Amino acid sequence: MLYRKALLCLIITLVSIRGFGQQPADMDTLIAIPKGLEASMEKKITGLDDKLTRQSGKYLQKLSRREEKIIRQLAKIDSSAASELLKDSKATYEKLSEGLQNAGNKTERLLSGEYLPMLDSLQGSLGFLKEAKNIVSRSKDIQSKLGANLEQVNRLQNRLSEVSNIQQAVGERQRALQQTLSRYPNLPKDISRHLGKYQQGYFYYSQQVREYKELLNDPDKLTRKLLSTLRELPPFQNFLQKHSMLAALFPTPEHYGTPQALAGLQTRADVQQQLLQRLPSGATGGDPAQYLQQQLQQAQEELGKVKEQLAKLGISEGGSSDMAMPENFRPDATKTKPLKKRLEYSLNFQTQKSNNYFPVTTDAALVIGFRANDKTTVGLGISGRLGWGQNWKHIKITGEGAGIRSFIDWKAPDLLKTNSRFISSLWFTAGAELNYNRTIESLVMFKNYSNWNKSALAGLTKKFSMNSPLKKGKQVQGNIQLLYDFLHNKSIPPSPAFVWRVGYGL
Repeated sequence: MLYRKALLCLIITLVSIRGFGQQPADMDTLIAIPKGLEASMEKKITGLDDKLTRQSGKYLQKLSRREEKIIRQLAKIDSSAASELLKDSKATYEKLSEGLQNAGNKTERLLSGEYLPMLDSLQGSLGFLKEAKNIVSRSKDIQSKLGANLEQVNRLQNRLSEVSNIQQAVGERQRALQQTLSRYPNLPKDISRHLGKYQQGYFYYSQQVREYKELLNDPDKLTRKLLSTLRELPPFQNFLQKHSMLAALFPTPEHYGTPQALAGLQTRADVQQQLLQRLPSGATGGDPAQYLQQQLQQAQEELGKVKEQLAKLGISEGGSSDMAMPENFRPDATKTKPLKKRLEYSLNFQTQKSNNYFPVTTDAALVIGFRANDKTTVGLGISGRLGWGQNWKHIKITGEGAGIRSFIDWKAPDLLKTNSRFISSLWFTAGAELNYNRTIESLVMFKNYSNWNKSALAGLTKKFSMNSPLKKGKQVQGNIQLLYDFLHNKSIPPSPAFVWRVGYGL
């Protein structure tokens, strides 16, 4: 009897151990997909894809029209050369437009082209989750949604590949145009002008593509949370070693991580010995690694200087060096920015001493500016005036008025070419304002137009970088304004002729 009980306990234990070691196929509690990840990823990826398609198509049309204008002007000089260029031009742009549109129909993954780390991570993560049905939590249709996200990411990669083809093809068209035009010593000014516009259009297109890639490499909170979870899983690491783009470029050697993989490789001592023999005698000081580190540091410093020179010429990192820019061309950094990134929000304040009519007051204004270009900002604002009382013994907060503002800022030119940091931060400011300078008792009082004073302002604004007073560690743009009111004598009662304001960006 005791023997049977012992045998039964042993059988139950073995079954329990086996059941514990083998998870059922529908066990899905290892990975929790963040709620809203699929929708967030779809919005970002499809949004980038749509913008890339729309901007690429628009720039192709602009470049094609600009090239046609160049060819029409050339036809007045050499009709045969113009006819040949026009034939190649139409064929090139039609092929590029067709390839751009067809890229949206391809959902297979490419293992070539420019390497974008975040795009590779997204493809690897979605591919792994699509196949790992037994370790994904949430609803039953999660696999189909992840599969749809994967197709969207692959479609975006195909679109980026076509964009690279466009950049290469347009670069070749530009060289062909320059080679043809170089045969004629006295070209009409219209040809040079259109060629300059053509080059500028391609430059801004390259900048736009670069900004889209930077946006793609900036993951949101949900995506970062998912990637941080997956990177801790050995199965995911193994999946990336086989299926990522980086793995395709640099495949993992056979028997990686085992002693067999080291067979035939040189040791560190062998490498140091080879360096001592090949490097100049006495240059290493007995430590070739330190010598190479010093040489690498010097090379990085020289590379930094080259990048600074390229930046002065308007060629940014990642831009194309195939396109020669027109003389005196200075890129406008705001031209490729979306609307929301061209809006600037700021607060500014103005305090006035007490007089026979008003107590000590402070005007606080919320201003919204639009960067029309690098040198011009236009905007609107609303202000409110607070009264603080007559003195420290009689403090009383009251509403002493309100106002509506409009303004325009122009960047002050460095006429003497001094490259002064002070001059570079100065702006000319002009504006018009309506101010209600009465104690606010009810909203009905605003309807009386005669109670509003007009102001016409002009002066200087100094802009500088400062720490945000609202968020520690954040850098914002501060400003100090000195303005003259040309209508100060017409105000009732008269307002100060000079207006002093300070403010900062939000």
